[in-house]
Amino acid sequence: MAYELYSAVDLYAGQPGVALTDLVTLKQKTILKSVVIHNTTGLSAKLKLYIIRPGKSANAETQRIGTSIAGEDTIKFSFETVLPKGTKLAAVQVTAGALSLDISGVEVIPGV
Repeated sequence: MAYELYSAVDLYAGQPGVALTDLVTLKQKTILKSVVIHNTTGLSAKLKLYIIRPGKSANAETQRIGTSIAGEDTIKFSFETVLPKGTKLAAVQVTAGALSLDISGVEVIPGV
């Protein structure tokens, strides 16, 4: 009988650029669990996050977060989204160096 192993993973930690940038390409089927966004400045800042499945591109169809974060504020988005291997997470922020992201999930590793 086949089984699957589950492993919690830190998918991305850092600051996206002011041009749309791929943050991570998933190496396994993954359950996206949370996106935490922290504004390190005193001014409001905007972020767009895209979940780009294989064969798709960054556009309105693949945008999952489009938000403005108040200065020195932190927000968390929770997900239970299963993503196939090869999916890319991409993001863009308007103000350079303003927003830090932590993205986590659970990798689904095929067993035997």
